[in-house]
Amino acid sequence: MFHKIRPHIGQFALYIISGLTAAAMDLGSFLLLSQILEIWYIAASVVGSILGFCTAFLCHKYFVFRKKKTFMKHLGRYFAVEIINTALATVILYALVEYLSLPKESAKVLSMGSVVLWNFFVYKFFVYV
Repeated sequence: MFHKIRPHIGQFALYIISGLTAAAMDLGSFLLLSQILEIWYIAASVVGSILGFCTAFLCHKYFVFRKKKTFMKHLGRYFAVEIINTALATVILYALVEYLSLPKESAKVLSMGSVVLWNFFVYKFFVYV
């Protein structure tokens, strides 16, 4: 089984690095908007998600999966996946803050992490094909 996973380890590591970069953009803008500019945390989360989306898409397309062609096809598929991810992450964020009384910063990190787990496979086998 490991021989089937081994060829993908390097690509997965690049995926994690790209994801951390996008997460830093997402979370950083969320914190800037919600704490410094005092924008409502849900609006700040959506804006952060958009910035994270752009960062992640470009990093994944060009560095992780090395796809130089069919930009619009990949963008369309990536966008469809991200709409679902953003909706799920926003619902999780809201539930963690409003029902479990977690601090919005911790809830944001947990909501972001919840969608990362399945995305590598969705991107590899659905988006960048």
